[in-house]
Amino acid sequence: MQEILLISALTLIAFYWWDATHSYERALISCRRLCRNAQLQLLDDTVVRQRIWLGRGPTGSIRLCRIYSFDYSDDQDTRRQGYIIMLGQHVAETSMDPRHVAG
Repeated sequence: MQEILLISALTLIAFYWWDATHSYERALISCRRLCRNAQLQLLDDTVVRQRIWLGRGPTGSIRLCRIYSFDYSDDQDTRRQGYIIMLGQHVAETSMDPRHVAG
C-alpha cells in the first residue's frame, strides 16, 4: 500500500513539474511574440510566475491558472511591467501599458 502511495505521489509531482515547465515555456513564447509585434524589447528574456490557483476553463473543467509577469522596454531606458495569465496551457489574458499594445 505504501508503495502505491509513493508511486502516486511521485507521479503527481512529475506531472506538476511537466505542466509548470510547459506553461512557463508557452507564456515566454507568447510574451516574446507580444513584444515583437508591438516593437518592444522583452527584458531579461524571461517571465516570472507570480501566482497559481485553480480555475475553470471554457468547458467548465478545473484547470491550473498561473499569472506570470514580465518586463519590457520601448526606449532602452524605461522598464515597464506586463503580465500574462495562463489557463492550463492556453493564454487567457495579457496586459501591457495601453499605448504599447498594437491594434
